[in-house]
This record gives sequence, structure tokens and C-alpha cells, in this order.
Amino acid sequence: MAKELPFFKFEPSQWDNGNIQLCSFEAKGVFISVCSMYWQRLGDVPYKLAVQKICNGNAAALDSLIEEDVVKVIGGLICIDFLNEQLSEFENISHTNSENARSGWEKRRINATAKQSQSEGNAIREEKKREDEKKEENINNAAAKAATIETRKSDFMNKVSIHLDTYGKEMLREFFDYWTEMNDKGKKMRFEMEKVFDINRRLKTWAKNLNFRSNGTIKSTKLEQDRNRLSESMRLITGKSEV
Repeated sequence: MAKELPFFKFEPSQWDNGNIQLCSFEAKGVFISVCSMYWQRLGDVPYKLAVQKICNGNAAALDSLIEEDVVKVIGGLICIDFLNEQLSEFENISHTNSENARSGWEKRRINATAKQSQSEGNAIREEKKREDEKKEENINNAAAKAATIETRKSDFMNKVSIHLDTYGKEMLREFFDYWTEMNDKGKKMRFEMEKVFDINRRLKTWAKNLNFRSNGTIKSTKLEQDRNRLSESMRLITGKSEV
């Protein structure tokens, strides 16, 4: 039973002056029981159910109530007028309350939606602002990083160029390009990843590996010399030049 209908109204004057007084004491007790069932089931009480559950299968008392027009049977269902009036009144109130509740809920929903939209809009703007600030920070960091790398690279170039008269521009360019290659993360150059790096000694080793002459020219490597000798031998044997 719904909490909204815990009881029904009972008027003593109607009881004392109504047709119920023409019925037996037993029928009056049956009437009260039928009213309770009727109220609990919101007016849906089949006649047969009332006979079985209230009258234990003996319909005499219930039929006397029907004969005195205290209760009615319509389409196999018990009908009690004064309870129907109260149920109808309750339905009207309930409908009004439901409409008021629905209207109030709709207003709250609209307000909540508006606030949510405003909140989402503010959140989007804040997120956009944070993203822009992050992008700007990344650009500044990248610029600072690039400036730092270029500064270090320029400093390295200055130290290498001191030896221009000794080794020549071509070798120094190759030396510089090799040792300033960046690592995968783009944070360090090759020479910076060496534990010890003495430019003068590295240049001497580089020149030695290239069979470098003091006049700035590079001798042929042993491999090239061997190849040249092999080509000359083949030319003499076949009379043709070998490439």
C-alpha cells in the first residue's frame, strides 16, 4: 500500500444513519473488512475474492450488504461509492502534485543544463588557455634549446677553425660535420657524448686516418693504392684498362 494512502475517511453520522444499520452485526464486520481491502487495492476488489478471503466462502453477509445497497457489484467487481470519491480526490491531488513536480523538475533541469553548459564553456576556455600556454612554453623551450645547441655548435666551430692553416677547410668541415651530429633525442652532439675530447689530438688522429699531408692534400689510401696497382697489372696483361 502506498504511503500516500495510509487511511480513508470514515464519517460516524453516515454510519449511524446509513443503510448499514439495516444489516446484521456480522455484515457490518464484513463491510469494514471489505472497505480495508478495497482501499488497499485502490478499488480493485473482485466479488469472488472478497467472498473467499473475507467471508471464507460464505457470501451471505456480503450479499446482504449488496441487497441493502451498501456496496455494489459492477462487472464482477465490488464498488463502494464513498471510497471511490476519496480515491478520485486523491488521484486529482496526485495528478496536480505530479504536474507541479514535473514542472519543478523541468525548471531545475533547464537551470542545471544552462549551468552545465556555462560550466562546460568555462572549462573549454580554461583548457584552451592551458593548451595555448603549454604550446607557448614548448615553443619558448624549443627556441631556448635551439639557441643553446647553436651556441655550443658555434663554440665548437671556433675551436676547430683555429687549425685551418694546418688541415685545410675540407678536412675541418668533414671533422666538424661528423662530431656535431645530434643523438636520437636531439639534446647532445657526438663530441659531447665523449668522456674526453681534445680537439688537437682528435684532429691529428683524423688526419692520420686520412693519410693527410702537411701541405693540406690527402694521400691515396692503401686500398686505393692497391687498386691502382691491380688496374695497371691488368692493363699490361690484357692491353685494356680496368675500371
